[in-house]
Amino acid sequence: MSSKRTKLILLVLDVLVILFVGYQLLQSRQQTKILFIGNSYTYENEMPDIFEHIAISKGKKVFVESVTKGKAKLVDQAKRQQVFNAIAHEKWDYVIIQGYSRDFLASEETLRDSTLPALERLMRAVRRNHGQTDILFYMTWGYKNGYKPNKRTNTYEKMTLYLRDQFLKLKKKYQCAVVPVGMAWKDSRYKRSHLDLYVEDGAHPSEEGSYLAACCFYAAIFNESAVGSAYYADLKPELAYYLQSVGSKNVLYQRKKYGLIWLSQKE
Repeated sequence: MSSKRTKLILLVLDVLVILFVGYQLLQSRQQTKILFIGNSYTYENEMPDIFEHIAISKGKKVFVESVTKGKAKLVDQAKRQQVFNAIAHEKWDYVIIQGYSRDFLASEETLRDSTLPALERLMRAVRRNHGQTDILFYMTWGYKNGYKPNKRTNTYEKMTLYLRDQFLKLKKKYQCAVVPVGMAWKDSRYKRSHLDLYVEDGAHPSEEGSYLAACCFYAAIFNESAVGSAYYADLKPELAYYLQSVGSKNVLYQRKKYGLIWLSQKE
């Protein structure tokens, strides 16, 4: 083989490598990268995967990961190296933080001395890793019959509204958006009381509950309705459509209240 031909082949190979790397970088930039940090409220029914499938069905390019542990409180998450490894793994567009279902029912002293410092440690790690990452707080829902040991939350209604108020305080304190999943549950319970969003323990989400949560996250992140997604998980299309609608409305109609207007203004 002549020297000129060899040089030409090497040049072509170099160009192909450059084009391939450039294409990969372009694809990476076009992707929306999302990390979920949470416990069973996040991983039950593989909710992050439901969210991913809804997004793909709506034409979005997403990269979704989750780092979860059953029953983990925020103080537990802030001690887990796996969480910090996951945060450092990518330059995330969004990191969703979900605390224990009763993290924000604790006393003011516990919040001040334990829960909030743990949350702040997680937030600092996210911001050190990538300053452009948006942190979203995952507003959870009230237990089916409330949390009986606490008079402030001993019914579903009282627990739900108390959690809402606590998350609004977080939004104000940290200037981070809240995804009001708990409010979508409340709306759904009011409109279709026969639809059970819980499993038998009256706390964890059924598949319907997880699908509803995923629709809320879709609407919050992409600032558009999940209605029209052709991904139904194992639900009937009519039921999936209803949950898409309820989840999306409770996010999109309340963007300012929950700080989600900040996200849409970035677009």
